[in-house]
Amino acid sequence: MIKVTRALKQALAACIDVRILIFLFVPFLLCLLIAIILFFTLGAWWITSASASVEHSWVMQMISEKWQVLSEGTVASVSYIIALLIAMLVILPVSYLFSILIVSIVLLPFILKILEQKDFVGLEKLRGGSNTVSVLNSLKVGAIYFFLLILTLPLWLLPGFAIALPVLLSAYLNKNIFVYDVLQEFATAEERKRIEKENWGYLYILGIILGFLNYLPLAFVVIPTFASLAYSYFCLNALKDLRENRP
Repeated sequence: MIKVTRALKQALAACIDVRILIFLFVPFLLCLLIAIILFFTLGAWWITSASASVEHSWVMQMISEKWQVLSEGTVASVSYIIALLIAMLVILPVSYLFSILIVSIVLLPFILKILEQKDFVGLEKLRGGSNTVSVLNSLKVGAIYFFLLILTLPLWLLPGFAIALPVLLSAYLNKNIFVYDVLQEFATAEERKRIEKENWGYLYILGIILGFLNYLPLAFVVIPTFASLAYSYFCLNALKDLRENRP
């Protein structure tokens, strides 16, 4: 846990830099803009369509037949509320996904340059990856995350799962995107694979901690960029230690 704690402390200290401080809010503002555009263009149509699907589903038909006191208008209202809840359950993790992709593809190269100048000046870049593979990896992991999100959505209605599943999914997303993104320029492919293998548990623990931080008031605004900082420090620290201790 020392490695995880060290990375989190360094990430927190890095936020004092004005440049990093600006980057913390960029993903949220961009996602907010996209969300507003989508809501006013497709939001009402989507919720209405989802509400109609719920209203005419076999579950609602069974409930209305069993509880005949429910009027047609009541069934429609309940269906609309359910559609809104489903929309909220989907929108929040999808917004997080878009924020992580924005950080990964757009912001992380600038963040790594800042960290290199501050804390990793002598760390040699051996370029064991490529920007193209980095982008493709981010999109692939993002697609898997979205598929798992939709697949596990019914479980979110069970007690505790609405917290546990998003945390685990975000840990998967963060680990599998940022490890490659951070190390693709600095490490060889062999070094990257070794760091992942030797720190597999710590990398997921870091992701789980960051997932829980999302539940702090307003923390979701800055967590995507903060997650990239934490993984950057963890991976670059691990690479530095690996090279210093290599026979």
